[in-house]
Amino acid sequence: MLSLRAPEAPALPRERTFLPEVQALRALAVLLVVAYHLWPNRLTGGYVGVDVFFVISGFLITSHLRREVERTGTLSLRAFYARRARRLLPAALLVLLVTALASGLLLPVSRWAATAGDVLASTFYVQNWALAGRAVDYSASQDAASVVQHYWSLSVEEQFYAVWPLLVLFLAWLAGRTRSGRSLLLPGIAVVTVGSLAWSVYWTATEPAAAYFQTPTRVWELGVGAVLALALTGGRLATWLRAGTAVPLVLRWAGFAAITVAAVALSSSSPFPGYLALLPVLGTAAVIAAGDTGPRDPSSRLVSFAPTQFVGDVSYAVYLWHWPLIVLAPFALARPLTTVDKIAVLAASLVLAWSTRQLVEQPALRWRRLRRPLVVGVSTVAAMALVAGVAGWQYHRVAMAEADARDALAAAQDDPCFGAGSLAPGATGCGDVYGPPASLTLTDDDQPWFIDPACRLTEGGRSETDLDVTTCRFGSEPPTRRVALVGDSHAEHWRGAVHEVARRQNWELVEILRGACPVTEARVLAFQGADTDTDGCARWGGEVTDWLTSHDVDAVVTSSFTTAFTFEGADSLEAGVRGFQATWSTWLEAGLEVDVLRDVPTTGLPHVPECLQAHPGDPLACSRPRAEAVVPDAATLAVERAPAPGLDLVDLTDRFCDETTCYTAIGGAVVYWDANHLTAQYSRSLAPFLLEELV
Repeated sequence: MLSLRAPEAPALPRERTFLPEVQALRALAVLLVVAYHLWPNRLTGGYVGVDVFFVISGFLITSHLRREVERTGTLSLRAFYARRARRLLPAALLVLLVTALASGLLLPVSRWAATAGDVLASTFYVQNWALAGRAVDYSASQDAASVVQHYWSLSVEEQFYAVWPLLVLFLAWLAGRTRSGRSLLLPGIAVVTVGSLAWSVYWTATEPAAAYFQTPTRVWELGVGAVLALALTGGRLATWLRAGTAVPLVLRWAGFAAITVAAVALSSSSPFPGYLALLPVLGTAAVIAAGDTGPRDPSSRLVSFAPTQFVGDVSYAVYLWHWPLIVLAPFALARPLTTVDKIAVLAASLVLAWSTRQLVEQPALRWRRLRRPLVVGVSTVAAMALVAGVAGWQYHRVAMAEADARDALAAAQDDPCFGAGSLAPGATGCGDVYGPPASLTLTDDDQPWFIDPACRLTEGGRSETDLDVTTCRFGSEPPTRRVALVGDSHAEHWRGAVHEVARRQNWELVEILRGACPVTEARVLAFQGADTDTDGCARWGGEVTDWLTSHDVDAVVTSSFTTAFTFEGADSLEAGVRGFQATWSTWLEAGLEVDVLRDVPTTGLPHVPECLQAHPGDPLACSRPRAEAVVPDAATLAVERAPAPGLDLVDLTDRFCDETTCYTAIGGAVVYWDANHLTAQYSRSLAPFLLEELV
């Protein structure tokens, strides 16, 4: 048996088994998260509630593990994992099951596959890694919010629970081998915590979107709670805190203040977690370290207030229920949530949470049969299989819907009136040009960033350079021209049309594309209001120009999501104009022809296919006035203000809009894949009009 017994220490009050301040922290944490999700522009940093939960979990779990090791000299891993499963899985899997079923009834077909995948990832507690992978994939940046994406934090905790007792057991064994008693437990966990913090700071600065979800960048937050749990046990810190000084009172108030400041001052653009997470993490640790500050402390009344303790008791279930309600309610109501709706969602979350605690969580903890690890394991596998089966059923429904969609589109695309063809001069008999599309279901074939078998990576690769150069070869040798398609994702979504032009004209096409990066000498400060890789975009743009001016290229076709960028300068629009003009002048001086595709009209919608699916008989409900959808942009103004031989503006706005309105369904085709990218089906239908402009 391993022993971690320490030398006798000064007598301390008996260790408390119920910590009202921890329940109050749970209540604060869940209310911050829910308020942030309901009113993100009001409480911009409310997401730090998750960090509060992490510290609490690290503190409580490590306290439990420490007590068991001190009592028995070892750990029962089977018993530990069984207790965690009884405590966490019944409610979590119930919410997943209900959410999966409700999503199939309420969400549009376009969301089924993604929802099924996220339900599976959440069921097996890898949702954080799924979101981290999507966070570094620009093509997924326009995805609608997942109905179970909040399970990412539960995934982090479950992964922590899977590894942490093994670490404690190893440190206990090592301490026994070195006869160091308990002394290795605190230093060992402290080393892991500091290492994770260092990695979090580095990775947040390098890949901030992915760092937010990854377990290694979050372990230190649970580790801080673990270090606190060990430091408060029979040592000088505990004696000092309980010595009748004002320190506990100061710690509690400072801790609550730190959490509040973080919730108010931080925002979605803050580099987080990184060093900024120290504010809510250390604040939470301070409140826990303060312990019971006594009846003279005014905060004690709020901490022990019955509603505070109630919310703390049901906080786990509130966290589980609130996000699916927020995502699904607009689809059930067929409108955005009003303030009254949001208050109703909060109330419903509390009612469902209380019911879940009474009918699911507590019975699962009390049921004697579930105290046997084997029974817990079998029950867990069965419950996970049930949820996974529902997700599989959703995948089957998606496959059937996509098969029907492909058949419908195959028939429609043979019609000369399909898509933009219905707007061709002299087009007759095209029926309702702006009527319902041939299919409301989009398939992978409709993605703007489809992979064409004629294209292959010929230069670059992220491990060597920022620049990836892909070559597409169409027709017979030799090619008539070598043309480069260059820009961000709003150049990429023209591939359907450009590839068709290349086939007809026997071109060799070179593609140099990078999401959220326009090719311009203007410095990009933000993309759609959020911080972006400013240095990386500038470096990439310079490499693009160097490549184009040093290789055998006849012409460049370029476009970008210009209205989404904020450029460095007193006037962002004017700075963008000057930046594009400078870049194109360099290309023209190198003998290149430059065709600038005017960006597509803006939709003002979060997700066009979902709008069309919500109004299947009235696609005009998803249209937008032309005066709002077509606005001055830097690239267009750059061409219009400085015309030059070889520089042409290709403006196909009339293939999206009439004199008054811009549409999202034209000639039976869905125009947009998400909020602002073209579908491949509509892009291809624009090929004849693009050919007329380019040739």
